[in-house]
Amino acid sequence: MKRVIIVAGTLLLTSSLSAEVHRNTGYGLGSMIIENQNTVAKQVLAAITNGTFGNQTFGITTGTLNCNKPYTIVSNEKIEKFVADNMDALAIDIATGSGENLDTLSTLMEVADKASFSKVLKANFSKIYSSTDVTSADVIDAIATIRG
Repeated sequence: MKRVIIVAGTLLLTSSLSAEVHRNTGYGLGSMIIENQNTVAKQVLAAITNGTFGNQTFGITTGTLNCNKPYTIVSNEKIEKFVADNMDALAIDIATGSGENLDTLSTLMEVADKASFSKVLKANFSKIYSSTDVTSADVIDAIATIRG
């Protein structure tokens, strides 16, 4: 056990802050302090750091620790439900660039410039509704990516 603590401490001391996030360890304190996660040991240490401190959920909630802050939890739930309940009507509104469902979505997403938002979504319709099997989660992810 002492050996593990010494190795972990040494790795922590020799690591510096880094904005690089490794796919295997995700976001959190471990992804920030463990530099160049190119070995299994460093990835394990980053994952243990994230899990030990429970900081990934904190990072997601606050938009820190290399995480992007979501709009709001309540808003996300409302957006998810709205898009799931209105997939077909929303597709028509996005394809035409206007409509009640598109207006409602922009309100739920707290979009300031609704006209520009509508134009951007219309121009990217094929990316948002990329197949006949697209899910509401896919639509939301695509819109969030396009919106930036």
